[in-house]
Amino acid sequence: MIIFLHALVGMIAFIGASALGTSFSGQINQLSTIQKWSLITTVSAIGLTAVLGLYSVAGIPSAALSLLLLIAFEYVCFFKSAKEDA
Repeated sequence: MIIFLHALVGMIAFIGASALGTSFSGQINQLSTIQKWSLITTVSAIGLTAVLGLYSVAGIPSAALSLLLLIAFEYVCFFKSAKEDA
């Protein structure tokens, strides 16, 4: 039961971090430097926790794939400049 609750709380945290990262997508430049890096650090830490969980359950190939997906997600949410509609 404890393992199930631990996994459930972890999934909720991962979903919340993903929603947080997505909600600031394209607006990251409006935040202060401390706000930017705290947001990026939070999403990265929770994402890396999920990658390590996949590594322990599914092995290196799944962890490598999820790490690449995490990097792509963070690039799109935090570092890619927003396109302006003319």
